[in-house]
Amino acid sequence: MRAAYRRWHEVLSTEFFGADHALRSTVLYVDDEIERQLAELYGIETSLAQAVADELNWGDPERPLFTHVQREDAQWVNSGIEGPPPSLPVLALSVLAATRMASSDGMLRSNFYKRWFQVFDEPLSGYRANKLRRAFEDVAEMWEQLDSWLQETGGLFGTSTVSTDDFYWKIGFPISQALVRGSDRQVLTRFFATTRLRPRNRTEVSGRELLRRLRVWTAGRERHLSPRLMEELSKGADTGETLITSLLRRLADDWDGTLHEPEHGHRRRALGLRLMVADRGRRLDWLAEAVETTPETEVCLPGGRTFTLRKEYGDVYGGLESLRPSPQQLAHGVRLEGEALVLEWVPQEVVLLRMHPYLGEWVSTEYFEPGEQHWILAADSAVGEVRSMVNTLGGRTVRETAAPTVGWKLFKGVRAVNGGAFARTLDRGGAHSYVLEPQIRHRAELSGGLRIATEYRVGSGVAGHFLRGGGPDLLLPASESPDGLVEVVLDGCTEKLRADPRIPFPLRLVPLDEGEHEVGTAQSSQVFTLHDGLHDGLPPGTGMLGYDCNGTAQRKLSEVGDSGAAIRGAYAPDSKRLPRTELVRSDVLEAVLIDHRGSARRVKQQSVPAWMVSRLPEEARGSCLEVEVPEGYVWLVYRTAARWSVRALAAVEDIPDPAPSHDDYAWAHAILSAAERSHAPVWLGYVAAAEAIAGKRGAS
Repeated sequence: MRAAYRRWHEVLSTEFFGADHALRSTVLYVDDEIERQLAELYGIETSLAQAVADELNWGDPERPLFTHVQREDAQWVNSGIEGPPPSLPVLALSVLAATRMASSDGMLRSNFYKRWFQVFDEPLSGYRANKLRRAFEDVAEMWEQLDSWLQETGGLFGTSTVSTDDFYWKIGFPISQALVRGSDRQVLTRFFATTRLRPRNRTEVSGRELLRRLRVWTAGRERHLSPRLMEELSKGADTGETLITSLLRRLADDWDGTLHEPEHGHRRRALGLRLMVADRGRRLDWLAEAVETTPETEVCLPGGRTFTLRKEYGDVYGGLESLRPSPQQLAHGVRLEGEALVLEWVPQEVVLLRMHPYLGEWVSTEYFEPGEQHWILAADSAVGEVRSMVNTLGGRTVRETAAPTVGWKLFKGVRAVNGGAFARTLDRGGAHSYVLEPQIRHRAELSGGLRIATEYRVGSGVAGHFLRGGGPDLLLPASESPDGLVEVVLDGCTEKLRADPRIPFPLRLVPLDEGEHEVGTAQSSQVFTLHDGLHDGLPPGTGMLGYDCNGTAQRKLSEVGDSGAAIRGAYAPDSKRLPRTELVRSDVLEAVLIDHRGSARRVKQQSVPAWMVSRLPEEARGSCLEVEVPEGYVWLVYRTAARWSVRALAAVEDIPDPAPSHDDYAWAHAILSAAERSHAPVWLGYVAAAEAIAGKRGAS
């Protein structure tokens, strides 16, 4: 090996596989500009191409063209693969050739080999060109060797992004590294955060789904991705695994949840802000999901206010209540930065919302779920197209109302129940049709259906129990087959279907007997049961499970007999009227029950009963306590360390108008403490009455 080749090997090892890349995805991106910068920085006078060309074996036709490099590689393997492989300059040069792929100089954009001949300053045809082409098979093996070395060293020198596909096999390796510049990686970490990808892609979002979301994220907005990557996004095929989908999946699988910020030591976690339409569409809030390892932190607006975030119920942060989404923030985005966390809302004209499973409010989401209810928040500039789009769906329940912010409209009850109409809506396209696109799955899933006996589902290995005639819908994975067919297996019977993976297949149309069934594909399936109904009376075995209790209850549930002492469920006959109770979190600092006549009853923080302390392990006691609610009390006002809140204890139509006395000051004080926490008209009536008592407004 000549000195110039060894020098380039040292430089490339330092720049792309040094200590800064440990446990982070690394891309061997080298173009003409980067080659020039590295040569200047490290004082190398010989170009990368010349250094590699000097190692080629043109003199002995019986030996491979890269015989010198292969011999060094063999010695590197025999000596224990310490440091990056000697082939690194050859691989970097192949990436340099890939970055020059363009429709120019009489070459097509897809022609890699002519660019490969060109970097060696060789003729584009003839003996030497043919030998360089044949020798690229050895280069492909060097790429595989680099990929294996990165994986075997456990990320110590970086995690591999070396990718290819069946079509491009050999040249796919350098092309995969030429697609993503360093600046692209920085932008892609923002994309991963805003699309709410989990660190290390724990939810296994497929490469095709990532490509779909990235296309949506970049549609009509300048995200500062390189032209080469943007071009690849636009031409990527919609079926099968491609080079770009494979590369996105590898980057996502390696993403640790932080922003690519060398200046901040890659330590700041990044999350996408979410919009929450609360209080039946009357209020708009920002919502941030909590980071598991960061229960409390601070973020601030650029040059402005600081917000203290604390993890609350539903694994979300509290503390952003005073930052109300403004039309300016919705139009131009908002970014909150702290030492440990960055929150960002990327502006968009149309926002899709789904019901949050814990908060019970409508929260922005990334994909449409056919059969499920959605809301759509649309800027006035997009209202016409959204209205046309939801009308094409064919649903009769969509309602268009004013949004809780100026310049936006709210479409409620958006749902796709007609497969044909849904397919036509998607196929018609349009600037905002992407919000109706379902997630691209790589495994079969069940959705919807009339579920029964949900309490028997947990840990049973069964996706759900359904009423016969109300079976679930089957969501198929995207077809990887050239003919577009998906092989569906139902109770062992196989059939190929030309099913659209975007549209769920209604299993209720298939006559199935009562009992257990298994459906899916050869790669993934789900078990569900069908029943004609729940039988009257207690199911056999009820009461047989409990916690053995001989002084102290056991930690694990087990089968208990009739004679031994045990803690188990109890049956309350219908004739026995139980007191009305409400659950209050044990970390509530104070709480007050309110009635309409001016009474305010302070709820005492209950201590854990002595029998519970002595008999139950601490983790079994739960984080909530029951509060008995006397007749007539209709509101619960309570305070946590972060804020006051109010909760209705009856249906809105059952809450009477307030009728306090003029001196019910405690009643008024409690209401005014949480005056801003609800915009329900019936609550605002109570606030007005409290303000009259406090002298803030004239009594009516």
